Amino acid sequence: MHPHPPVVAVPATTRATALLTEWLIRDLTPLVLTHAGLPDPQRLYRLPPITGAHITRPGKLRRHVRALEQVLAQIEVHLRTGLRRRPPTPLTTDSAPAVPGEVLEVTGLLAGAVAELGSPAAALANRTVLTAAGVIAAGAGTAEAFDSWSTTAWSYCTVVSQVWQDEPQARMFVDPR
Repeated sequence: MHPHPPVVAVPATTRATALLTEWLIRDLTPLVLTHAGLPDPQRLYRLPPITGAHITRPGKLRRHVRALEQVLAQIEVHLRTGLRRRPPTPLTTDSAPAVPGEVLEVTGLLAGAVAELGSPAAALANRTVLTAAGVIAAGAGTAEAFDSWSTTAWSYCTVVSQVWQDEPQARMFVDPR
């Protein structure tokens, strides 16, 4: 059970899954990496667009998986190097969230859905987003947490709008509170 009902219920079509995975890997992840001042978000922008064929044949996401693994390795080195220069600050997304909770919830659900189809690509992107959000929330990024929160919320609203237009079976929910 989720604490908040979803804003949009998306049918589990390959087109919708591809659209959301594309957004996670080639839009949200590089955006949060940039705000965190972490290395190589451009690598993700250069990846090929994700289509329904990538979702039906998860092996086609190999380049995306490899790129995300390389980005995560660079982040790990970057964070270890930074720890030597200044004392560690706890990385948390609770104190000053850099990404809306609803967006993190969607990325987690998407990571699980794509993993069930046979690819770790969305899970790696989700891990990258969570790491970068923690860096921003700790005050170690290049953007303030509020600025990152606003930009990622806008990105999420944009993809929700696109899903709403592209998927006639998508349903909108309004929280009655």
